[in-house]
Amino acid sequence: MTGAQIIVTLGGIALSIFIAWFFWLAPKGQIRAAAGAGGVQEVAVIVKGGYTPDVIVVKSGQPVRLNFTRQESAACSEKVLFPDFNQSALLPEGEQVTLEFTPDKPGEYGFQCQMGMLRGKLIVE
Repeated sequence: MTGAQIIVTLGGIALSIFIAWFFWLAPKGQIRAAAGAGGVQEVAVIVKGGYTPDVIVVKSGQPVRLNFTRQESAACSEKVLFPDFNQSALLPEGEQVTLEFTPDKPGEYGFQCQMGMLRGKLIVE
């Protein structure tokens, strides 16, 4: 193997590791939802290359209102799924979409796009 082939191979491995980290492992931010009017915990989530914030902490037994705004045209981000709560929503580009539910049991619950490439976590305390 020549020096150029070794450099290209190592560069490809490094790029693959970076892509895996960026899409599945890199934290984008965490927020603790505060109850507003009527006891509803409300959080605004931006969808652009992932979810920001991608970790949302809420209290059990109180209603949650998540306002998603999609700021990209990638097909992967067209829909958000909360399988543990049997909730999903289509996210048209540039529009705010509200998803409301009440988590009853403490735990960590994942949410994601329909392809599983964009991921987030809802922590219920």
